[in-house]
Amino acid sequence: MNIHFLEQIIERFCARQASIPVVLGSGGLGLIQSLGEKGVRSIVIDDGPSSVRDFSRYCRRITVADISAAWDRLCEALRMVSSLALKHSGNRPIIFPTSDYILHCLAGRYDELKSLAAIAAPSHEVILLTLDKASFYQWLLDHDFPCPRTVFPSCGGEDALDVGNISFPCIVKPALTFMLEQAAGRKLYVAADRSELVRCCRDLSERNMEYVIQEIVPGRDEDQFSLAGYCRKGGEIAGYVMTNKLRQSYYGAGTFVAGSDVPGLYETGVKLLRELDYHGIFEIEFRRDARDGTYRIIELNPRCWSQIILATRMNVNVAYCAYRDLSGLECRGEMAGPSGAKKYWVNFERDLGHLKRKFREKDYTLGGLVSVMLSIPSIEPFSLRDPKPGLCYLKRKITRRLAKGVSAPGRLAGRPHS
Repeated sequence: MNIHFLEQIIERFCARQASIPVVLGSGGLGLIQSLGEKGVRSIVIDDGPSSVRDFSRYCRRITVADISAAWDRLCEALRMVSSLALKHSGNRPIIFPTSDYILHCLAGRYDELKSLAAIAAPSHEVILLTLDKASFYQWLLDHDFPCPRTVFPSCGGEDALDVGNISFPCIVKPALTFMLEQAAGRKLYVAADRSELVRCCRDLSERNMEYVIQEIVPGRDEDQFSLAGYCRKGGEIAGYVMTNKLRQSYYGAGTFVAGSDVPGLYETGVKLLRELDYHGIFEIEFRRDARDGTYRIIELNPRCWSQIILATRMNVNVAYCAYRDLSGLECRGEMAGPSGAKKYWVNFERDLGHLKRKFREKDYTLGGLVSVMLSIPSIEPFSLRDPKPGLCYLKRKITRRLAKGVSAPGRLAGRPHS
C-alpha cells in the first residue's frame, strides 16, 4: 500500500477514534465488525488471498507476502502504522492476533512488537505455553486442573507406546496443532485401534512434530462449552460470555454456537487465568465428561476466537472492552448472565453440510428451527450492518458455480467417442 494513501487512511481513522486496531491473520470478521459497530475502524495485515472480511466497511487491508518467511516485512509494516498512529493520535496501535500461526510468529518477536504496539494477547511465555499442547496439558496436570487423560510419549519408539488407561478410539494431537493443519489440513488424528495409533504417531514423528495421545472425553457432541472474554492485568476478567458449541467441523472450529450459562465454569476460568497472570483476550474450551459431570479443559486460545461477534450480540462487546483498556480508556466490566433471550451464531459456509445432513435425515424439530430463527442469529458472513462481506461471498459462490457450468460442456465435447 502506498504510504501516502496509508497515512490518509490512518489520519481519517484517528480523527474519530483513540487508537488503531491492527488485525493480524486470516480471520477476524466478527472482531472487525464488533469494533466497527462502536465506531472503531481497523487496519488488517495479512499474507493470504483476499477474504470476504477485507470487504467490510469497518477495515482497510495491507498485504505482506509470506509472513512466516518475511517477518521483517511485517515488522516494517507495523512500524509504519505505529509511526503514523502516534503522529495523528498520540497512541500506539493495538495488535489483535486471530490465528495460532500468527501468535507463534508474534511470540518470537514479542519484545520488538511490544515496543511498536499494545498487544491484545498475553505475554510471550503464556502464548508459547498455551500453544504447545504437550506443555499446556502437563501444566494443567501439575496445577490440578481437570483435563482429558493424556499420555506424553517417551523416546522409546513405536513399540514402546503405552496408552495407559486411555481406550480406543483416541486422539493423537501434535504439540503445535496449526503446523499439522498447514501441512495436512487437519489439527489432529483419531486412532481407532493400536495399529492406526502407530501409523498416526509415525506420521507425526516423520514430520518432526512432538505429540500427545489423549482420550476422547465421553459425552454428546454438543457437550462442549467455552468461557471467553477479556482479562485486565493479573487475570482480572473485565468481560466474559459462556457459549455452547452445538456443531463443529471435525474436532475443530464451531459451526453452530449458542450462548449458554454453566455453573462452575467461571470459577474454574478465573483460577486458571490468575495462575497464568493472564492479560488479553481469551477463550477457554471445556468438555463435559459423561462419566462424572466434570468440565474438562480442552484448550486455552490466547487470542480472538471465531465467534467473538456472538459475545457482541449477547451485549458483551469483548473486542471493544479490550480496545478501551489497551487504549488507556476506562474499561467498563460487562458480565453475561443466564437472563435474556438465547443468541446463536452460524458459520454459513462450514455449517451448510451439517444442515444438509439434518434435513436429509429429518434430524430436527420445527419448534427448534423456529426458535433459532426468532432469535435473529448471527450468520457469518452476512450482516445488515455490514452487507459487503456477505454480498462478496454470494458473488464468489455464483461465479464459481457458473464457471463450473460453462466448463462442463467443454470437457464433454473434448472426449473421444467410444
